[in-house]
Amino acid sequence: MSEGGTGVGGNGRALKLSTPARSINGLREKIDEAKGRLPLPELLAQLGLGGHAKVSAHCLWHDDQHPSFSVFKGKDGFWHYKCFVCDAQGGDEITFLVKHLGITRGQAIGRYLEMAGFPPLAPPKSREYPEALESPECPESPVYPVSNGQGRQKDLLKEKDLKGLAAHHACRAKGTASTRRFQLLRDLKAVELRHGALDTTELLLTFDEWYRLSRPFLDSRKTRDDYLAAFLAEFGKVRVPTGEGQTIKEALAYVSLLSSSKLPVIPDIPNSPESWRRIAALHRDLSRRSANGTYFATCRDTAKAFPGLSHQTAYNINLALTQVGVTEIVDRGDARPTRGRASQFRYLLADADTRLNEDEQEVEI
Repeated sequence: MSEGGTGVGGNGRALKLSTPARSINGLREKIDEAKGRLPLPELLAQLGLGGHAKVSAHCLWHDDQHPSFSVFKGKDGFWHYKCFVCDAQGGDEITFLVKHLGITRGQAIGRYLEMAGFPPLAPPKSREYPEALESPECPESPVYPVSNGQGRQKDLLKEKDLKGLAAHHACRAKGTASTRRFQLLRDLKAVELRHGALDTTELLLTFDEWYRLSRPFLDSRKTRDDYLAAFLAEFGKVRVPTGEGQTIKEALAYVSLLSSSKLPVIPDIPNSPESWRRIAALHRDLSRRSANGTYFATCRDTAKAFPGLSHQTAYNINLALTQVGVTEIVDRGDARPTRGRASQFRYLLADADTRLNEDEQEVEI
């Protein structure tokens, strides 16, 4: 009997056997129909986010001082979103639910279909919904010159993405070069966290575009080389990429709600203090939110994970967690209360890559 053909049931009648391809095509048809019933602007409205359903809005996911989030109808007739700072690839309604609710793609498909009025899907027997069900190609945004999201690799950033960032932060008035340049550098650091390190060619491309657009407002006594030296020097000084402040707040809020049973267990110290375990949980959550596994945190940040901790005590606990193998310090900061630099960490315990099923199920509309 060939796959996708007919078989004979116990009563002698032919039974039509559906193939995985039929199942995938049927689900794709449902998703396309759902997009007609509940397009992205209406989905955002249902989620209480209708104010962001426009071509230029503040991003939901990072500290966005200048509107960088866009919702638009693509050439394929479907709606898409993207943020050129933290999610240049963007996506459709399902991708939005994955990112915004922190759920799997399979869960997002089921949630979206239910919101669009379809009956609940039966859970898959042995695996998630197939990865073949990707969104249609996301066309270019009509607002910003950012990537169309076709398979961008970590070591390859589209030229127009970087030029788009440069244009966004170009000077528009005299006396603003330092502020505009540093915000551009923070955005570039955010790009690095999500897509891998930028090389010198990419940095120079970004600088040249920023300098070209900013030149009418720059100090005429300074040369291009002066501004380039400042650009490259300051890039290495950025400790908190765009969006990391909000990330810390969200991680602290999440960790504060965890019960003791869901906190990490410190290796070889089963009766470790809750303050240690809660700070370890903060490291775990920051690691999960980072695309490359590294993240920045200060002793001021970690002190907020447990009531009553001083900055110095939190600094000592961070060092202790490194000593016992919970974290690794990639780049050491310092513990000065007012002007300390954030350290860069990597979380080492095996539970960094997955959330408990119970945690996933806590996210409901």
